[in-house]
Amino acid sequence: MQELYSIGDTAKIMGISVQTLRNYTNMKLVMPQHIDLETGYRYYSFKQFHYIDRIKYLRSLGMSLAEIAEILQNGKPDKLLVHLEAQKKKLIWELKEMVDRYEDIDWYINYFQYLNHYRIENVPYILHFETRHLMYVDYLSQDTIESVETRLAKLKNKANIPYRRQYGYIIDFHDFLQGEFTPQKYFTYLKDKPTDVTNDKYLHLPAGLYLCLWVTKRTNMKTDLIKKFFSEHPAPSFSIANEYEDSLVEYHYCPYEIQTLIR
Repeated sequence: MQELYSIGDTAKIMGISVQTLRNYTNMKLVMPQHIDLETGYRYYSFKQFHYIDRIKYLRSLGMSLAEIAEILQNGKPDKLLVHLEAQKKKLIWELKEMVDRYEDIDWYINYFQYLNHYRIENVPYILHFETRHLMYVDYLSQDTIESVETRLAKLKNKANIPYRRQYGYIIDFHDFLQGEFTPQKYFTYLKDKPTDVTNDKYLHLPAGLYLCLWVTKRTNMKTDLIKKFFSEHPAPSFSIANEYEDSLVEYHYCPYEIQTLIR
């Protein structure tokens, strides 16, 4: 067995680059067993493979070289355990962030794919929805799209809570039956149920069956079949108009799915 290994051989055996091994030395994580005074070549012993392997392993766990230096300078397992616990907590947070981002991406994919599901215009259909939560601003008589969108943007940014990027309106149900689109509120969906239950700008839509109508023009809604249904069933005071962006350039003429709770 060789007593000493050149820096190149050591790096090759340990599966790291020569430059990485030089960095370990520069930070005094592991010092060469011998340096040739004439050539300056660095040599490492078999025993140091164990130290290099530990450094490499701690790096694979996400620790920085500075953290590893602190651990090795202390030399006690207790110090290592403190850093491992800290790294575990950090990873738990990062995993949650990744799951949240995955869910947001999956939701956004479904949002655009939904455009292809129910596009038989002005033909009612029934869908079931779970409880939904939204943030809204009132739509006043003097309001325009610009004014309500601006107010909602300010409210959303002030609240700083996770949201789903789908906008819509609460519209007057009785006007809807007459083919009129009369906004009462402008909203965006929230990702989770808000914890601030005292905020009157949150609205909760109950789970249940909704009678739906897909419309591409708010001025051309055919509601005869909707009227017929509600002539024999209790009528609500409002309907939900979910906006679906079918263009990333012009969004003021997007189609809507009008949803009305029936049970």
